[in-house]
Amino acid sequence: MRLLHDLEQEARRTNDASYQESMIEKLRSQLPDKMRRLLDMHMRVTDRRLAHRYPGDPEKTVRVSKAIRSKTTRDVHAENLYDSILSTPEFPIHSKAYGSSLMNRHLATMAIDRAPPSMLETYGWMSFDMNGVKGMVDCTTYQNVTHYLQATAQFLLDREGQTRKWLESRKVKVTPLAAGGDEFALLLDGDGPMSAGFFQETVSRYQAEFANSRHLASFLDFNSRSVQLEYSMPTESQRAVFFGMSQAEQDKHLDDVHNELPETFYSTCGAGGANFREGLERAVGRGTLSLKKGKETFDTGRLAILRHTIELAEARQADNKVEFKKCLELGDPKLHCFLRRNNENRNLDGRLREAELQLAQERLRRADMERDLDALHALCSEKNSQIEELLKKCA
Repeated sequence: MRLLHDLEQEARRTNDASYQESMIEKLRSQLPDKMRRLLDMHMRVTDRRLAHRYPGDPEKTVRVSKAIRSKTTRDVHAENLYDSILSTPEFPIHSKAYGSSLMNRHLATMAIDRAPPSMLETYGWMSFDMNGVKGMVDCTTYQNVTHYLQATAQFLLDREGQTRKWLESRKVKVTPLAAGGDEFALLLDGDGPMSAGFFQETVSRYQAEFANSRHLASFLDFNSRSVQLEYSMPTESQRAVFFGMSQAEQDKHLDDVHNELPETFYSTCGAGGANFREGLERAVGRGTLSLKKGKETFDTGRLAILRHTIELAEARQADNKVEFKKCLELGDPKLHCFLRRNNENRNLDGRLREAELQLAQERLRRADMERDLDALHALCSEKNSQIEELLKKCA
């Protein structure tokens, strides 16, 4: 990209317009077909707007159109580099950075077009955090977990999904994104306002659809002996003891572990969403965004709204995840226990138990010391009494 920038500067210095055009066309040709069609459609709309804005100056219309086309093509080409590692040839999914860029551009377009404030409610962000991935890593392999996360990405990309169809029936355009690790996001662009009730219903629908997905459930089989072994004995020393047992003892141990596990695994997640207006109100309320005394620029204002919209969606997702696990504890306690009992949590629990044991030992030691001090005090009192009696006799 740095070389491309240098070539552009050289072309501008030499006024080589044909070179710039050929370079931009080359970048356009490198885009995927779908993205290239979207770019062309965007430029057709832009040309119509420019023709309406400069009706008596066709030369200026062409000049501005070329400048916009050049910048937009370079931006889209750069965004195309933001493909997530969870992408597959059939189901490519963009990263969170791509979605943030689209949000930033949409805010800029709204400001330039002087859109009414109500338009801020028609654009939103949803965050998803999948449950049980750490436990799956402990029980299977990293390769299996990668395939599971790729399948999750495909699930969100599937236009035939029930929730996706429901959203599209409400004229909401959905752009799925991979937000890193076991986290995903949806960029929503609708015709109408997205209320808190809308986001709650969307979350409920997606959670139900995740739970009913047989394909996602197939990535973890609790009936597998290897899964039971890895789940119950994460350390080498534990496995060494296990393999020293007789076959009957091993079978009994794994049967006991199987009874602790859920009958089946199903995919669960925490999710939450927010629209631009809520992000704006949060930024203003926290003092991050101030429109007084010229403290904000066009760029800093957009970035503040963008950041607070995403942060609010992620905060609601975290709250939803806590509430969801509380409900799961009552509805499916075995799955709830599995989600909590991954290696990391067990290590934390082990350190906590060790600290509690050390505290108990310290308390016992202090109690012994206090008893010894009480006995010593009693002995000293007795000796003092004897000395006082002897002194009285001597007097």
